[in-house]
Amino acid sequence: MRSKPFLLCAAVAALGLAAVGCASDAPAATKATAAAGGAKAASATQLALRGPSVPTEFVGLTTQIPIDSSTFDTVAGPLFGTKAANGSYTKDLSLGAGLHLSSEAHPASADEVVLTVSMDVTGTATPPRRTVARVPASLSYGSTFIATVDAALAQADKVKADDPNGTEPFRLEYRTTSAKGGKLTIAAVYDPATGTALEFDVQGPTTSLSNGNINEPAQTGKPFESLYGLVWFGVSKDQFDFFANRAYGISKGKSQNFADFELVPHNWLRLTVTPKLDEDRVDVGFEVVTLDGRRIPIAKAPASLVAGEEFMQTVFRMIDTMEAQEQAKPGSSTPWKVPFYYDDPEGGGVVEVIAQGSKGESKIAYSIESPVKELDDVAFVPYQGTVKVPKDWDAPSPTCAQAGSTAAAAGTFDLSFEASSTVRGSKLKAPLKGVVKGSIYKAADVKITGPLPGTKAVVDFTLPDVDVTKGPSKVYPIDTQLPAGDYQILGFMDIDGNAAAGDGGPDEGDPVFIPIGGFTMACAKQPAVAEFAILLPPGQ
Repeated sequence: MRSKPFLLCAAVAALGLAAVGCASDAPAATKATAAAGGAKAASATQLALRGPSVPTEFVGLTTQIPIDSSTFDTVAGPLFGTKAANGSYTKDLSLGAGLHLSSEAHPASADEVVLTVSMDVTGTATPPRRTVARVPASLSYGSTFIATVDAALAQADKVKADDPNGTEPFRLEYRTTSAKGGKLTIAAVYDPATGTALEFDVQGPTTSLSNGNINEPAQTGKPFESLYGLVWFGVSKDQFDFFANRAYGISKGKSQNFADFELVPHNWLRLTVTPKLDEDRVDVGFEVVTLDGRRIPIAKAPASLVAGEEFMQTVFRMIDTMEAQEQAKPGSSTPWKVPFYYDDPEGGGVVEVIAQGSKGESKIAYSIESPVKELDDVAFVPYQGTVKVPKDWDAPSPTCAQAGSTAAAAGTFDLSFEASSTVRGSKLKAPLKGVVKGSIYKAADVKITGPLPGTKAVVDFTLPDVDVTKGPSKVYPIDTQLPAGDYQILGFMDIDGNAAAGDGGPDEGDPVFIPIGGFTMACAKQPAVAEFAILLPPGQ
């Protein structure tokens, strides 16, 4: 089990208050509660197990840009018009090629800004730049986010300078959600191995799929924001056991109760546990200590003794199993995870303790989320693209008579060829014309990966000078008569004329068929259009 001296303290924090209810003296606390009254309080309002179920959709994206403690303020400050931004806003921050983030004053609130994520659309799509999400954000939560990340990165730099192996991962997030504008999470992600990145998780508004309400908001209510943090620690079973049983003032170790406890190595985050044992619970609170010494409360939530005891026993079970597996065969243990969640969303926030193990090592994390803060809304962000739907999209397939033929128990294919929009929009090594080499298979003998082992084509064909540069090719009759039924066509177009120089097959950049859908033989002369789906990728 991985262990460091400071983790004897850090483990507790990670245990999150859960451990309180795990003390060996817990039965005495329960008896005291019973003696004090014993009557159960009225049940709290219960929540529906399932919420409303209506069809909805959304589109999102996640991307990152590298940062460090010296560059974070110059990137994050202007988003909220604070810190190194000198009151200015972000005009066009690049989140990677073709992705942009901007901020501006909120038209309805002097205490808020509006954050907008936009995207340059590839190809000929209209409009060429689209708004992906537009959400409000408060200056107060924005400032707290920046101050927290500043403190966390400064501490990580200090710890790493003293001990290159002494840092631990963390993730700090600013979250904002709007029914009309979508969602945006800005996360400072620190990994001792890879450094720090600023991650942007973006989602457009959730829209309706109900008939008549396509591309309209599917949700209602005021927008809101919150702050979130996730911090990891290494911990051994003995450390977990000790703090779970002794650190919360319900045993002889009560003098070790947490009060403004520094969560080493994350010293910027402080933990205070307030026992309320007559109520069979504790209150757990977290504060951030900023670089200038300010204290900012982030989250506070209650945890029950009985659920904490269940959490402890579950973790013990998983650790014991892992150790037994490792003893039998090193590296053979099954990865595991045990979460313990408790909250007071309106009054204080959310806390979740997460224990997990892999290959003989245990880690504990705790995550905290602030209470939500309501914001002023923005205008609806609809999907801005257009899709041309052919007027005859649902027209039935032509009958044999309409195709100039007759229904028959066997027939021949009249093939023509076309290139998909994907092929036409790709960078071509040569014009779309050349020899087409193909095979016709029974549909049952083909999967998306190609012909099934042991199966053979019913027809092979080679057609010279097929031209789809300006649209569908002319018709090529395939003379072999085939029984009525379903078929697949596989093959390629040799657009650079070098198939014969190799193995006779396609090479990189040749248009190829993909066996999706199929072709039904039902007429004496059965017309069929075979579409080149994609260009053969490298290494295929």
